[in-house]
Amino acid sequence: MLRRLQTRIALLAAVLTGAVLAGALLFAYGVARQQYVAGRVSAFESAVNQLQYQWDRYDQLDGDWLARLEAQNDMKLLLAENGQPLLHTLRLGQEDRAVLDEAVRIAEEQHGLSLDAPPLAGSQSASFTFSAQGGAWRAELRLDGSAGGRWTSLLAVQSLAPEAAHARQLAGLFILAGVAGWAGLGLVCWFVAGRAVRPVGRAMEEQQQFLSAAGHELRTPLAVIRANAAAAAGKPEQAGRYLEVIDGESRRMGALVDDLLLLSAGASARARLRREPLEPDTFLLDFAESMEPLARKRGRGLRVDLPSGALPAVSADAFRLRQLLTILVDNALRFAPAGSEVELHLSEKGGRVRFAVADWGPGVPDADKKRIFGRFVRGAQAEDDARHYGLGLAVAAELTALHGGRLWVQDTPGGGATFCLELPRADDPGDMKPGRGLDRKDK
Repeated sequence: MLRRLQTRIALLAAVLTGAVLAGALLFAYGVARQQYVAGRVSAFESAVNQLQYQWDRYDQLDGDWLARLEAQNDMKLLLAENGQPLLHTLRLGQEDRAVLDEAVRIAEEQHGLSLDAPPLAGSQSASFTFSAQGGAWRAELRLDGSAGGRWTSLLAVQSLAPEAAHARQLAGLFILAGVAGWAGLGLVCWFVAGRAVRPVGRAMEEQQQFLSAAGHELRTPLAVIRANAAAAAGKPEQAGRYLEVIDGESRRMGALVDDLLLLSAGASARARLRREPLEPDTFLLDFAESMEPLARKRGRGLRVDLPSGALPAVSADAFRLRQLLTILVDNALRFAPAGSEVELHLSEKGGRVRFAVADWGPGVPDADKKRIFGRFVRGAQAEDDARHYGLGLAVAAELTALHGGRLWVQDTPGGGATFCLELPRADDPGDMKPGRGLDRKDK
């Protein structure tokens, strides 16, 4: 599926970029061809002007010079004085005479100019193209009269075959460049499309892993519930004990489903946040008081460390913030040594309010600091704890992102782990945009 998607993206990009390339090459081809034709036309007119000047000034023309002029400019000449062809014209071959005769006919029929009659207004000229002897030609005719009754006729024709050959050669080169360029663009588009679909592939792989892990985690409590339901039916006198197990597993499944729904809600969960300004010190004290029974039950203590000065209010959903901190404290209580304390710190760093939950347990290895916030990921110390699904820190990261905050873990001085949570101030709405939630660099 991803390969088909990559192919389609690459083809679409190659077609679009190929169309742009084709347009650019066509424009360049037109400019190059036009410049070549303009150069030949300019050289042709310059040669005719040179011939006319030479004839008018010296009243005679050298045959060898005329032959060189014709060869250099790929043209043929018909020269006449008072209607009588010059010797150079009389020496032309049969094919050359046929081309010049056709040019004379076109000049008479289409432009009203005759080589047998003097010009009506001192001088007349015409430029045109025509076909003769299976080829295309460019022609220029000039009739020039003088006061003494002398008049001259100058007809110069130039073959357009070199221009057609050059156009074909140029077209071949541009087509070759276009094919090579399109092939190169195709490879680039294929590479770029591959890079573009790579995140899609990772997302699909993560989704598949997520669904597989979720199904695996749901299968265990379901099996326990079914087994205890069957046992309760077979031993009615012990049904109460089995129902307690069923109730406990149902609660665990309910918590798992709630976590899965939160992780999959995305933007809809963000829309349901009920943000309000919260005093962080008051909130943290109330939270610690509510968590203290759980800490005593596990044989640990809770200690709150507040700054001496007042802190700015934070913008947060009180219910979701309590859920987030509960995950962090529950995680710390599970790994803190028996009889030790879990510390809750509050401070202001860089204009943001920072909550910190520190323990003196085994800590989090550097290799795990980047992965423990993943879904269904357990740290090395929690691998054998079947009571937890490995979603707690993933949910905490998601809740942090919904609040536009940052969450990361760092080492506690002296050993242990400290989870740090930064939230935006209530008076800084520009800092309240949803973010990634994780800052995996130790602060």
